[in-house]
Amino acid sequence: MSANKTQIGGDHYKNDGNGEEHWDRVDRLNLNYFQACATKYIERCYLKDNAVQDLQKAAHFIQKLIELENVKHDEAEATGAYVNQDHPGQYKGDLRFKDPYDL
Repeated sequence: MSANKTQIGGDHYKNDGNGEEHWDRVDRLNLNYFQACATKYIERCYLKDNAVQDLQKAAHFIQKLIELENVKHDEAEATGAYVNQDHPGQYKGDLRFKDPYDL
């Protein structure tokens, strides 16, 4: 049985085969850990009893992502890091322009 057909510990996240599973969307969009966690909590917040708590969890991951992006931005400015010619206002560490093959 495929991983998409199985849920461990309940059935509250099952999508009945309609739509895309969150982890498949994360893979397709090449989201990083923080983006994936934030979107997971946002997408599922109304499927459980405490939507506000899940939205707070999403905000927590977003706050960490903001902190990491600020550090990358500061480092890029300090070092004169490569500027993407297609997007000159963006520094190389910008997650929106992440090269999936640049591990």
